[in-house]
Amino acid sequence: MKRNRIDYAKLFINNNELTYLIKHSSKARYLRLQINPSTGLEVIIPRGCKLEEAEKFIHKKQDWILKHLKELHLKADFVYLGEKIEVRQKYDLFMQKHKIGFHKNRLLIESPAGSTESPKLLYNAWLKHRAKSYLPALTETLALKYDFTLKKVRIRSQKTRWGSCSTSGNISLNYRLMKHRKEIIDYVIIHELCHLKEMNHSKKFWRLVETIVPDYKLLKRELKSQ
Repeated sequence: MKRNRIDYAKLFINNNELTYLIKHSSKARYLRLQINPSTGLEVIIPRGCKLEEAEKFIHKKQDWILKHLKELHLKADFVYLGEKIEVRQKYDLFMQKHKIGFHKNRLLIESPAGSTESPKLLYNAWLKHRAKSYLPALTETLALKYDFTLKKVRIRSQKTRWGSCSTSGNISLNYRLMKHRKEIIDYVIIHELCHLKEMNHSKKFWRLVETIVPDYKLLKRELKSQ
């Protein structure tokens, strides 16, 4: 199988020297630019296209290139299941919608050129999407393990509550729980499950919580401090 050839080239944009990576692709159908967090500007050149054409294309798109190169190494204090993760966003002129991938504590967001959605906004959307599968499944597992009768689990975006339990047997959980380590998430879920038997915060309620989560006081204190 023939491998695509990769080269580096330089040119000047606004009196600044720009080094970019060239990928000669036998599968590409048109010239393509993309910003890669590891290598910077990449130019994908299809078979039969000359380097001069690529340079003209780069100059034509120089405003877009300069704007997104400044945002290339965007890093923020994002967290997933209690661990800090790196969030990077790159842009592609020919993408139609966002593509998000997560691997080895790195969230890579590929966005269409001209997108105004911030990494924080897209991170939260991804976090909510993860929560909708992770939290209900975990709640059902814990309910079965500790003999609670559960009806539905809803994922919400409460501003001041981590969870709630209704008299009808439904539990609501804040998707932002996904930022916390599993022990904290388990505690919040157990807390709400215990309300299925004790709809109050009486001594009887806390004794029930303690039988399942002996160190709940420490976890409760940790949750309040964050």
